[in-house]
Amino acid sequence: MWRFRADIRTSCLRSHQPSVNRVIERLPQCSIAHFTCHRFTDYSDPSNSGLVLQKSGDTAPEEDRLTVQTVSELSLTHARLAYLSACSAAENKAPQLTDEVIHVVSGFQVAGFPHVVGCLWPSNGRVCVEVASGFYTTLLGKRGMRWHNDDVAAALLKTVNMARENERNMPLNWAQFVHYGP
Repeated sequence: MWRFRADIRTSCLRSHQPSVNRVIERLPQCSIAHFTCHRFTDYSDPSNSGLVLQKSGDTAPEEDRLTVQTVSELSLTHARLAYLSACSAAENKAPQLTDEVIHVVSGFQVAGFPHVVGCLWPSNGRVCVEVASGFYTTLLGKRGMRWHNDDVAAALLKTVNMARENERNMPLNWAQFVHYGP
């Protein structure tokens, strides 16, 4: 159960079919953007990698892709934190670009999110829910939206350490979470 302080304004784009257009339309008003979805990879051009969303088709839902390039072209002035609960969102597997930081997480930073939380490899869904819940409770619990830069990394560290205690013999379940930002 999510509990937030009354002074935190939230807007949820919760849909079984959140299209790229709807997300792009809403991101400029977001301080926090949280995505729980799949990620896709373009090994030849990481800027075409991104998050898998969905749009309504004529007969059935169709895959819609929010690419690194599309996100990085945005200029978001209210952005503070993006949480990308998507497998391997901070991974670049393009052999010719292994020394580059071109992945979904970096795309959100270029768009204006100073803090981005992501995953380095495929995720355990249960652990992802536990970490996200603990992260938001720790970060927003007492001060709401009045956090400092160090608080984001500290909240993730505290939450990952708790997951580590519960999953000590399964480091792949908890060691994947990363924070990019100041």
